[in-house]
Amino acid sequence: MQKKVYSAGANNFKVFTVLDDEFSSDFGITEEEMEKIIKDFNIQDEKEQIKKWYDGYTIGNTEGIYNPWSILNYLTDRKLMPYWVNTSSNDLIKLVLKNSSTIKEKIEMLLKDEEIEVPINLETVIVGIEQNEENIWGLMLGTGYLKVTKTVDIAEHIYKVKIPNYEIKNLFQQIINDWFRNKVIGNDLKSILKDLVTLNLKEFEKKFRILVKEMFSYMDVGENTAENFYHAFVLGMLVGLKDTYYVNSNRESGVGRYDIMLEPKDKKGNGFIMEFKVLDDMEEKTIEDTIENAKKQIEEKGYETNLKERGFTNITKIVFAFKNKEVKMEVY
Repeated sequence: MQKKVYSAGANNFKVFTVLDDEFSSDFGITEEEMEKIIKDFNIQDEKEQIKKWYDGYTIGNTEGIYNPWSILNYLTDRKLMPYWVNTSSNDLIKLVLKNSSTIKEKIEMLLKDEEIEVPINLETVIVGIEQNEENIWGLMLGTGYLKVTKTVDIAEHIYKVKIPNYEIKNLFQQIINDWFRNKVIGNDLKSILKDLVTLNLKEFEKKFRILVKEMFSYMDVGENTAENFYHAFVLGMLVGLKDTYYVNSNRESGVGRYDIMLEPKDKKGNGFIMEFKVLDDMEEKTIEDTIENAKKQIEEKGYETNLKERGFTNITKIVFAFKNKEVKMEVY
């Protein structure tokens, strides 16, 4: 059997070469090539999640192109997380987004997995870029943060675009969270996190409810996106615990995937399982029903299994339930 070698250089998107007689890709990984990689590395169980995180690009007439830098790093670490977007500080992207209120509204639409129609200048001028919407969209398209789904008017440079995959969506969610933390939370974040890890949970819930009220006055979150938005928002808050906790999201444990797990770096610390659930009108009449179903899901799927297997005994489970703009939290 011929040995396959996977290697990378240092030029971000043009980094991945498969040394094999059958195929070679310098700009991205095609669906066919990805199938071979999945087979070679025996990662069939993660196929759909890998596609969700790193697929979505188009090169020429070829669709379904995977980001090679991210795939290479995933094969090394075997963790679903942002790789390519973390190869730089993303400061320019953050700058132009923060300084345009109209761009913010459209980013919210993109985070709902919608396509948006925008003017794009394909010859982006960097100087004063935040003052020109065409330049902003051109920058994001040219650097891989967006993909074109349809040409609306080529003469007027109008295109439909969307976020290509979850890796990029994760970046935009972080930016949204940064806006919110800068506007609302300020120095209160440390206090809230301290209440959480010291199990001062009544105070944590009280402060979290205040944040929720402020958040909804700042940004309208649709019913169909509330679960993902809260998940992303809380995940952004918990980054403040990175020195003392491993913050994990959407990982397998037991027979399912938990939403968030906090694993203390100190074995004597308090571990946490967090689950987010939106009221389902077809199955639940009240938000209390939603909480009970979320608790049942945690127990039936054994989300705390990973923590128990690593010797943790102090495990707290928190359920966040949502009904339109109402939120209720229960700790057990």
